[in-house]
Amino acid sequence: MKIFQSAVFRALCSIVVGILLLQYGSLTIQWLTIVIGGIFFATGLISFIIYLSTKKRLSASESITDSDGYRIQRPAPAFPIVGVGSMILGGILIFLPGSFVKGIVVVLALILVLGAINQLVSLARATKFASVPVLFWIFPLVTFGIGGFILVRPGETIDLVMKLIGWCMIFYGAVEGLDAWKIYSMRKAFEKNSANAQAAAEARARMQNPEDITDAEVVDDSNSHQTGEKI
Repeated sequence: MKIFQSAVFRALCSIVVGILLLQYGSLTIQWLTIVIGGIFFATGLISFIIYLSTKKRLSASESITDSDGYRIQRPAPAFPIVGVGSMILGGILIFLPGSFVKGIVVVLALILVLGAINQLVSLARATKFASVPVLFWIFPLVTFGIGGFILVRPGETIDLVMKLIGWCMIFYGAVEGLDAWKIYSMRKAFEKNSANAQAAAEARARMQNPEDITDAEVVDDSNSHQTGEKI
C-alpha cells in the first residue's frame, strides 16, 4: 500500500509541475531553481551548525585520562567542506536563478528519463504475477524518448522546451498513476488467488491425512441375528 501511495504522490507532483510549466513557463523554472537552492543552502547550513556545536561541546567537556594518567585526545570533527560548498551553491541558485535555466531544464529532462526507466522496471516486476498489456509498455517509452530528446538538444527555444516538458510531466504523472493502480489491482488479485489456492491445498491435505479420519465402528453381522424360540 505504501508503494501505491508513493506512486500516486509522485504522479500528483509531476502533474502539478507540468501545469505550472505550461502556465508560467520560465518563471516556474526560476522558482524551482530558488527552491533547489534553498534546499542546498539549508542542508549545508545544518551540517555547519552541527560541526560548530560538536566542536564547542568537545572543547567544553572535561578531559579524559587513561590508567597511566596521560590525557586522551578526542578526535576533532572534520570541517564540513561539502556543507560549505552546498551553502555557496545554494546561495548562487537563490540569487542568480536566471543563469541556471538551461541546467534546470536538463535536470527535469533527466527526471523524465529516470521516471520512465522506473516505470519500465515496475512493469517488469509486475509480469511476475500478471500479464501486462502492451499499451502500458508504450507509455514510458514515449516519456523516455521525449526526455532523451530534451537531454540531447537542451538549447532549443526555451518556450518550446517548457511546453514540451510541461505536457510530458502531465503525461508522465497520468501514466504513473495509471500504472500504480493497474499494478496494485493485479497484485491484489494475484494475492487473492494465491490465498485461495493455498486454502484449497490445505483442505485437500487435511482430507488425505489419516489422522483426521475417525475410527469407524465395525458391526459383526454374525452376532446381530436373533434366534427364535420354538413353541
